[in-house]
Parts: sequence; C-alpha cells; structure tokens
Amino acid sequence: MSHSRSSPAGLISPPTTQPTLIYQSTTTAVYRLEDIGIKVLLGENPTEEQILRLVHEQNVSNFMPLSCRKRQVIDVKGFKGDPAIHFKWADGSTLMEWSQTARRRADVNITARIRAAIAIVKTLVDFHQARVVYNNLSPENIVLDTFEGSYIATFIDLSKAIILSNDARNGGQVEKSAVETDLQALGQILNALFDGQKFDSYSSADDDDETSTEGEENSYRRKRKKCQVQVEGLPTCLNALISTLLFLKEGEGETSEKYGDAKDVLSDLQEIAMNPQIYLKALKVDDFTLHNRLNAPVDAFHGRQREVSLLYHAFDSVNKQGGQPMVVSISGSAGSGKTFLVNQIRKPLQEANGYLIRGKFEVRERPDSTIFFALDDFFARLIDDRRENVQDLVQRIRHAVGPGCRVLMNSIPNLQRFMDGHLGDNSDGAVGNSASEHRWKYLLCKLVAAVSSRNEPLTIFFDDLQWADETSLEVISMMITEPDIKYCLFLCTHRIEDKIPQQRIKRMLRTIQEHGVSVTSIKIGAIAKDTVNTMLSETLCLPPSLCNPLSSIIHNRTGGIILFVMNFLRSLNEEGLLWFNLSTRRWEYDIAGIQQKEVSADVVQHMSQRMARLPRSMQFGLKLCSCLGASFDVNVLRKGGPANEFDVEEFLPFSVEGGFLREDGQGRYSWANDQVQQAAYALIPVRKRDSFHLLLGSKIFMRSPANELTNIIFTIVWNMNQGIRQLKTRSQFHEVARLNLKAGKQAMASSSYDSASKYLLVGVSLLDDDSWDSEYDLSLGIYDAVCEALCVIGDHEKLSSIIQEPLRKARCCDDKLNSYHTLVRHLKATGDVRGVIEKCKNVLSELGDHFTDQVDEALFREESRRVEQLLKDKSEEELTSLPKMTNERKIASMQFLNHAVSSAFAAEPLLAPILLFKMVTLSIEYGVCEISAFAFAGYGSWLVSALKSDFQGGYRMGHVAIELNKRLGGEEGIPRLYATVYGFINIWKMPFQASLPMHLEAYEAGNFSGDVEFTVTNLYMHASNSLYGCGNNLRNVDSTARVFIRRCKQRGQDFIGKFICIIHEIALKLMGSSEKSYALFYDTTEERLFTDGREQSTISLCRFILFKRKYVAFFLGQMNAAADFFELGLSFPIGGNGRLVNIIVGVFIDGLIAFYYARKRRYDETRWTEIGIGVLNLMEVWAKASDWNFSNKLFLLRAECFFLRGDERAALQMYNASIKAAQDHRFIHEEGLAHEKLASFHDHYGRRGEALACFNAAKRCYENWGAQAVVQRVERTIAMLRR
Repeated sequence: MSHSRSSPAGLISPPTTQPTLIYQSTTTAVYRLEDIGIKVLLGENPTEEQILRLVHEQNVSNFMPLSCRKRQVIDVKGFKGDPAIHFKWADGSTLMEWSQTARRRADVNITARIRAAIAIVKTLVDFHQARVVYNNLSPENIVLDTFEGSYIATFIDLSKAIILSNDARNGGQVEKSAVETDLQALGQILNALFDGQKFDSYSSADDDDETSTEGEENSYRRKRKKCQVQVEGLPTCLNALISTLLFLKEGEGETSEKYGDAKDVLSDLQEIAMNPQIYLKALKVDDFTLHNRLNAPVDAFHGRQREVSLLYHAFDSVNKQGGQPMVVSISGSAGSGKTFLVNQIRKPLQEANGYLIRGKFEVRERPDSTIFFALDDFFARLIDDRRENVQDLVQRIRHAVGPGCRVLMNSIPNLQRFMDGHLGDNSDGAVGNSASEHRWKYLLCKLVAAVSSRNEPLTIFFDDLQWADETSLEVISMMITEPDIKYCLFLCTHRIEDKIPQQRIKRMLRTIQEHGVSVTSIKIGAIAKDTVNTMLSETLCLPPSLCNPLSSIIHNRTGGIILFVMNFLRSLNEEGLLWFNLSTRRWEYDIAGIQQKEVSADVVQHMSQRMARLPRSMQFGLKLCSCLGASFDVNVLRKGGPANEFDVEEFLPFSVEGGFLREDGQGRYSWANDQVQQAAYALIPVRKRDSFHLLLGSKIFMRSPANELTNIIFTIVWNMNQGIRQLKTRSQFHEVARLNLKAGKQAMASSSYDSASKYLLVGVSLLDDDSWDSEYDLSLGIYDAVCEALCVIGDHEKLSSIIQEPLRKARCCDDKLNSYHTLVRHLKATGDVRGVIEKCKNVLSELGDHFTDQVDEALFREESRRVEQLLKDKSEEELTSLPKMTNERKIASMQFLNHAVSSAFAAEPLLAPILLFKMVTLSIEYGVCEISAFAFAGYGSWLVSALKSDFQGGYRMGHVAIELNKRLGGEEGIPRLYATVYGFINIWKMPFQASLPMHLEAYEAGNFSGDVEFTVTNLYMHASNSLYGCGNNLRNVDSTARVFIRRCKQRGQDFIGKFICIIHEIALKLMGSSEKSYALFYDTTEERLFTDGREQSTISLCRFILFKRKYVAFFLGQMNAAADFFELGLSFPIGGNGRLVNIIVGVFIDGLIAFYYARKRRYDETRWTEIGIGVLNLMEVWAKASDWNFSNKLFLLRAECFFLRGDERAALQMYNASIKAAQDHRFIHEEGLAHEKLASFHDHYGRRGEALACFNAAKRCYENWGAQAVVQRVERTIAMLRR
C-alpha cells in the first residue's frame, strides 16, 4: 500500500479528479482521492457482517479521542453503488514499505528502528488508554511518518478493534486477555522490525476471514518458535523485551517476567533509547554465564545525582575560587554507598590532570598509620603509572620538604623511590634525631602542599573516619587548615551508627570551620526502589519493567542498602532462584521462590549465611583472610594456610568473582567492604578464635625469614596478641613480648606512636616481677619504649601508672635516664613546673652535679662571678673551638639543666640564670654539646637584661652561640636559640629589620625539629618586631598575623596565639577596621582575656594588653587614655629579665607621653618630667649600643625635652634629626610621628604654614604605613588649622 503526502485535514472539498486504486483484495478495495481514503466492499451481495464491520470502524474512530493516531473515519456511504467508508488519509509509508526501504539505506540502524518501535508502541498505548484493543497489528496496518526528527505511527484498519466495556460484571480477565493479544502481536511486530526480511512471513490484513481457527493458532505457534531463534542476534536487553512479549501466554516455564501493559513496553524502549551504552550491549557469553554465575559489580553506583552535583560543585569551587580548600563530609549507614559516591570524583579529577590520595581507616588496623599508608600508596601509583611531567612535582617536593623527605621516608618508603637521586648527598645532615610528633605533622603538611597546585589539583579522601584515632583527626584537621595547602579538596566518609566517633568528627569539622574552611555535609540514606530497579536492570541487562517484581522484593528485604542489595542478588543466583537461560539468552528468576526466601535483617549475618553455603575450603580461606586485615599480600596468605586443605590459586579468583575480595594488583587483595570482612570473621566460632589467631600468627612467623619480618611484623603480632590467652609457658610469654617490642619500635620509627603504645602495653602485660631478673634487657626496653610512646601521644594517666616501675627496677642511674627524661617531659606537659625543677635537681644529684636547695642572692652572685672568671680570658674563637663533651653523665646533666631552665623562668626567676651559669660552666670545663649553644645564648640574654645592660657582652655571647650551633650541627635547637639571640640580644646591636628573616628561618627549623613552643614563639617575635620595631605596612602585618594565629591554633599553642591576636588588634585598630581579632579566632573579647589573665596571674598577658591599649590610644591622639593605661601598666612590672622589642618601644612611648603631660599638666610637671628624663637617659645608653634602632627615638625625646624647656632652636634641630634618622633607617611609622611632633611644635609657636606642611608630611607617612585611622585623625587636625 503506497502512501503519499496529502493536504492538511479539514473540510472535504469536492473531488476534482478521479479516485486512484491503491489496494485490492478479493473482498475489499482501497481508493485515494486527494486527502480522502475510501475503503469499498467488493462483490454483488456483501454480507451483513461485512457491512457491520464498516460501521464498527466508524464507531471505533468516533469513540477514540482525536489525539489518538488512528484511521479517522468521516462517514459510511456508498461508492459507485458499493458499501464503503470514507476516511482521512494518513501520511507516510506502511511498516512493510518502510522496512523494505530500510534494507537499502545504511542510515536506518538499530537506533532508528528503536525510534520506530517507540512510535508504534506509543500509539498502542494511546489505544489502550482509550479502552480500545486494536486486535489487528500487522505491517500493513501500521503507517510510519517522520515528525521532528523521529517517527509517528498510525493504525489504519479498525475493523477488528475491540472497545472494552466498563461493566464490572465482565471482570478484569477479559480485558487482560484482550490486551495480551495486542502485546503478543506487538512482540511479532518488534521482532520483525529489527530485521525487515521477517515481514515477508506476514499475510495481508484483508485476505482471510477475521475469525481465528485452530489451524491458524498452530501456525502462530510455529511462527513464534521460528521468531525465538531469529531474535538471538539482538542485544540482550531488546532480546529480553521481545521474547517476553512473544511468550506472553505460554504457560510452560512461566516466570513473573511479564508485560501486563503497553505503557511498560514504551517506558522500557524509551529507557533503551536514552541509554544505548547500557542496554544495547551485545551479550558476552563468558565463563560466568556458561556456568550460570552472576558477575555483579562490586562498586555499583546509582541514584545519587544530587549528591554527585554537590561533590562536583565543591571540586569546581576549590579550583576556581583561588584554590581555597574545601571539605565534603559524607555520612551514612554501613554499606549505603558512601565510598562509591566519592569514586565519582575520579572523572573531573582526571580531566583536571589532578591527583588523588586515598586512605581507609580500619577498625582493627593501626589507625595512626593510615595517613602514611595513603601517601605511600599514592607515590607507588605515581611510580607504576609512569605519569608524564612528574619532574615538576619532584622539584616542588624537593623545594618544600627538602631534607625532611629523609624523615618521612621511614613512614613513606615509596617517597624514597619517587625522589631517588633528587635529594642530594648531604640531605641526611640536616635531619635531627628528635622523635617528635609535631615534626612529622609539619612535614606531612609541607608534602601535601607541594603535591597540590593550580595545574594539578589534589583530592584527599579518608574513608571510615569513625575509626580514626585522635592523632589522625588532628593531623587531618591540621592539613585542611594549613594556609600553604591550596587547590585541595578533602573528602571524608563516616558511619552514623556510632555516637562517640560522631562527636569526635563533629568537633573536628567545627574546628575546621572556625579556621574559615568551608565544610559541606552530605548524608547518604537508603536508595529508592526505583534506583534498585535500575541497578538490577543494568546488572541483569533486562528492561526495567521486567525487573520491577524482583526489585520490589529486594528493596523490601534489604532496606535499599547497596551492599545488602548486591549480596542478596548474588545469593539468589547461588541458590538457583536467579539463573541465565542459554535458550532465551537472558537472565530469569523465580519470583515465587524468592518471595518465600527468609532473609536476615542484618547484612553481616546475611553474608555469613551466604558464606556458610560455600565449600569448606573456600570458607577456610575467607576465615584466614579475615584475620589478615583490610588488605593483605598473597604471600602472607600462603604462609598462613595449610597446603593440604587450602588452594590459594583456586580460592582467590573464586572470592573475587563472588564479590568478597577485590584484586588490587602486585599480589595484593582487599575486602570489597569491611562488613564482608566482618561476615567472614563471623565464620570462626567465638570459642576457637583465640587459638585460630595464635596458630595463624605463629605459622606466619615461623615461615618467614628474618629479612621479611619488617613487612609483616604487625600482622604476626596482632594475631598473636588476639590469642595470648592460649599461651602457657613463661618462654612463650617472653617471645610474644619480644615481638611486641619489635612491632612497637617499628611503629615508633614510622611515627605511629598510638599504635606503638598498644603493642608495648601488651608487651608490659606479658612481663612479671621475675622478668626483671630473667629478661632484664627485654623488660627495660619495653618499659622505656612504652613510656616514650605514651608521653608523645599525651596519655599521661597511663604514663603516671607505669613510669615508676623502671625507676624502681632499673639497676643503675644510667639505665634510668630514659625514664627520667620521659618523666620530666610528662611533668612539663601537665604544667607541673615546680615538679620539673625538683625532679631535675634529684637527677642532677644522682649524676654527681649536686645542687643546693637554698637559692638566694648569695648563690646567684657566686655562680655569676664564677662564670665571669671562666670567660674572662676566653676569646670568641676559643669558645667556639672548645672540645666536644664526651662524658656521658655530664651530657645528661646538661640535658636536665636544659629541662629545668624553661620551668625556672616561670616558677623561680632567680634560679633560671643560675642554671644557665651552671650550663656555661660545664661547657667550659667538660667540653661543649648541642645544648651548650643555648647555654651561651641564655647567658647573653641575661647580660643584656635590665640587671646588667651589657649589650656588647651579650652580643658576643649570642655570636658565640650561633657559631657554636653551626659547628655542632644543632638543627633541633635553632628555634629556641634564634628566639633568644634575635629576640632578646641582637635587637640591642643589629637593625630591627635584620631579625625578621631569622625568626622565619627558626619557624621553619622548629617545624622540622618539632619544637612547637619556640617555633610559634618566633612567630610572635616576628609579628611584634614587624609592627612595633620596623613599622611594616599594616596591611602586611594584618595578613601575616592571620596566618600566624592559624598556625598557633593548629599546633595547640593558643597562649602564644592570643599574644599575636593583641598585635593583630593593634593593626586592625590603626587601619580603621571594625574587625575583632579575639572574636574572629578565639570567640572571646579583650576584656575577657584581661580578666582571665588577672585571675590566673598571667601578668605578661595583662601587661601586653595594657601596652596595646596605650599604643593605640597614643597614635589615635587619645592622650588621656594613653596616660591612664600607662598608670595601670605600673601595676604589672616588667621585671629584670629579657626585654623584647615591644617593651623597648613601650618605654619610648612612655617618654613621649611624659613630656607631653609635663607641658600640659603644670600641677604635676615635675613627676612627668622625671619620667621623661629617665626614659631619655635610658635611650642615651641604648643609642650607644645601636644607633640604627634608637637614634631617631633619642633625637625625638631630646626634641620634646628641649620643647619643654623652651629651647626652640635645639628642639627644631632634634626634630629634624629624628625625621632624617627615621627615614634613613626605614622606620616609616616613627618618621610620621616625628613630623607630627614637629608640626605641633610649629603650631605652638604660631607658625601655621610650617605646621600644615609637617602635618601633611606626617599624613603621607601614616598612609604609607597603612594606618588609615591615624590618617583620618591628622586630616581633622589639618582641617582645623585651615579654618
């Protein structure tokens, strides 16, 4: 039947041409007259039934909505004397004609055929929704036409259509049977559609009588069996759709995979069209399918579009908004797909040429080693992937971390492989010996900062954060808030079941947010039933509608937990309820059997039940693997299993195929999920677990040569420790204790102190009192190591209960020294400064350096004279060339004197210099060690203090200290040494500006050595000197202070951080900013800090706050307030020890306030004058020591003094000298101050023009300083003068 284009439907025009015969059979003929079609009954005497069919077609056409694409009958009337119906002609070609044309056209591919199929099914859906069964689907009765790049289908012969009754008495069975007839016919149409030659088997729609016969039914069955074979070449999903329609009414072998509605067929076809990459895959008949095994993915991901969008948005934000790090926290129940969500970041990360570092915390593994393992795996992958352009990364690491790489290589072995040949031969010399936790934290941050860059962004992912220890959480927080780390997205997942870990994680995230880092929280729940259906559809390669019965049951039984869903699906396959039919080439399932299956509500219990159905050898392998950790090496598995019961080569592929294990490459395997591991572990009966672990650990130990123990010691010891209740003899106890000591020391070498403490505490529990006699070295070694580990991790309660044991049982003082050192560090950490002093005194007495309990002025003078006498004839060269100290006891004495000094400064100020004198004496008499450098520096700081003011002598000692430290290679002492030399000593001789880079150098060195206290002290000294001494631009002071405060908070040094806040507040005030540093960083106020300081007797904090208020008031012209703060400050005396830059500048400001009020307050002029003269006299002395730092201040004080006395000429000369000195020495803030004072001087004498010029000069200086609030004050003064 040929169809050509017609004019649009409308009113029927009178015919202008003769009708054209289009089709003729023995009973009917079809004519076309323009856009009108005529179907005529042939023969002289048409039967009544034939005429009724014409009327029926009109009734059906009128019954259905105009929107349905069907033959639109206009009328039933005669044509040339024969009964006929007149209808609107449908544009297009019949499906038969379209198929014949498609054979000759290359562009009619499977996608085009699917579009045609969708058009046909859509029209059938419209019929059924109009409650009409078409009942006559054939290639001749379907007309296809193109529309907006796709197809539309019109059904043309309505003679057999059935209008369904609304009478409920007919029941639903009649309707269901009628619809199934259409669906079966649709199956034949679709089957033939995808190979046009198959339409040749169809006969004309009008050739035969419309009533079915038995012969026709038998013919249909034969055709259908032929179709079954023909559909085998189709993609699996289409094959399933079509075969389901074809077998719709066959009772034999019936399953629940049926179509009951054409809408479901339409929905499936549309899904196939939208996702051809999923549903048009050719079936791969591999070993899995041949053996009826389901190859279900272990990392299925579905139904998380919103969450993925949030993840992508965070990644884009990090890379497009200046590289500011962000955190995405993903929480959910176990098995809900948190890790699968994170895996979606791989695509954008790869497109951005970025890096991924990922680590997983384990419930039974060493959590404090997870970060190191993650980095080690990262560098291993870089090496294996042979990624291009890694030289840029190598150079970044070399520049940022430098010799610190040697420290990290103990914990990150693959870093050494990656950096091989790029560190130089002398790198080892810069590495200190301190086992400091803070050092590796700092170096980790430097390493991560080097990895991330604008062109190579970094994503760091930590899985199962609920099992992280406090140290790891602290390190992660430190990395996230590290100002140097840019272009880095931090992802973490954690479970919601455990409340206590949740609280720890919430605290960490809150701290991160307080540092200004954005945190996005994503909560992962169960997936919806529709998502489960999509998962099954893609896994089984079945159309979605055919999976609905199965997905409904699975979703109901598993609660939509992804891990449970996939394991339940595997268990159905293993139990024969889900199988692959090689005849139909598709997956099928027994819905009745699945409905009857009992399922545990707990995923672990369900997986254990599934595992229990496996062969015994496979169960045994799973038990072994469950005891080897989250991941393991195949060689370790071989050593642990009995060869006669267990075939590793058979077990591993089986476990991977079963979804239990994942192959990681290079002989390593990991569990698909920790709950799978938990289920495998549950296979071991509880009563047998101890012996199972002990036997496994013992086998691996005995089968491993000594050179392999390093790599597997933790696996051996963990298993043995689980079975220590099975140990019988003392030798067994001691052997396992010795292995725990080895594991503990190895963990400490890689900075995993928390894990080390656990191993070592087990070792302690295996010892008894007799062990000190029979295994003395073992006992001493374990106690020394465990005390050090507990001290590092800050577990002071356990340390207090253990440390007395080695002090009681050790045989001599030398064997006690390690414990004494640990005890003193413990007392320091707990704030017991007097306890530190007393313990150090006791140890010194044991070492032979007896110390008197009576500390008074007489002892002070005696010790100071002794040192002076020893140094009297010693040149700097002689001091720096002193021999090295070799007496081990004297070295120990120096160490304990060093411990005591810092505590003495806080608790017994008179004792501190005496201890320094003693250290210098020992260094001269017995030779020098690394601590000697600080001893000479400390002695120098005492010489420059207010008690001595011997600036030249102090400077000499400072120089000796620096040179001596260089000679001895004392890198670890740099922070303390530089803080002393450049913070207290050199400021009296060298320009203030010279100290700034040295403080930053000390900060870097301190991070490397781990001396946190003096590391951040150098930051404070840098900030103080920048503001008060050098007068650096306040905007720079502001930005630098923010970074410094964050670094203090990162390292838990809030005391110093609050001091830097004071400096920051000054900068903000002078800049005219309304920000409050205290509120910004510590959620407090200055008044609260001051009150707390008074209540806690923190005099230095109160003094610094009062000086800040005085300094700000002075520069803002609030002289009454400045004087009040000066008076209050007298209640908080400085004392006689060292003076920092802020103290020096504070004295200078006091002198200016004094001379101002000496002129203004005539009733107390004498007092203020005396104060001013006193400051002037001090400045005379200071300026002789350092003209650079103090001459401009001296000249300005002299000018103010001459101004007070009325010596106009001398005052003018001194003002100009102060201005010039400040210019020459780059003190822009004090140059502005001198201009302003000179302006006031001119104004006093009525020289308004000169005063205006000087005020404008002061304004320019203050502008360059960045002090906008001061500029505004000067502008107001200028405006008043111009009136």
